[in-house]
Amino acid sequence: MKKTFIALSTACALFSFNAFAGSLAVLDVEKIVKESTAMRDIQSKVSKKQEEYQKEVNKKQKDLEAEQKKIEGKRNVLSKEAFEKESKKFEEKVTELKTLVEKKQSSLKKASVDSMSKVNEKVKEIIAEVSKEKDLDVIVPAAQTLFFKDGLDVSEEVLKRLNKKITKVDVKFE
Repeated sequence: MKKTFIALSTACALFSFNAFAGSLAVLDVEKIVKESTAMRDIQSKVSKKQEEYQKEVNKKQKDLEAEQKKIEGKRNVLSKEAFEKESKKFEEKVTELKTLVEKKQSSLKKASVDSMSKVNEKVKEIIAEVSKEKDLDVIVPAAQTLFFKDGLDVSEEVLKRLNKKITKVDVKFE
C-alpha cells in the first residue's frame, strides 16, 4: 500500500511539473543590462559625468597639495598660533573636498539608479506582454537556473522589444 502511494504521488508530481514546465520561461537579466541600448546609454552618460567630476576633484586636490606645501613652508616663519590657524583652515578645506566627493558619488549613484529604474519599468511591461502572448505563468532569471532548454529563453525577444521601445534615457544629476 505504501509503495503504491509513493508511486502515485511521484507520478502526480511529475505530471504536475510537466504541465507547469510548459508555462515557464527564462530571462537572462545580465544580457538585457549589458546589451540593451538604453542601459548602454545610461552607462555612457554616467561614465562621462564621472570623468567630469574626477577632473574637478583632481584640480581641487592639486590646489590643496600646493596650499599644503605653502603652509609647511611657513612653519618656521609663523608663530605657533598663526601656523595652527592656517592649518585649521586648510583642514576645513580638505573636509569640504571630502564632502564634495561624497556628494558627487551620491549624485552618480542616484542618477544611475533612477535612470535604470525607468528602463526596468519598460522591461517589466515587455515581460508582461511576452508572458501574455506566450501564455507563460512564470519567467525566472537565467542566473538562478541550473539547466533550461534553449526554447525556454525569452531574452532575445525581450531585448529586441526593449531596444525598439527605449534607446535613450534622460539621466539627471543633482
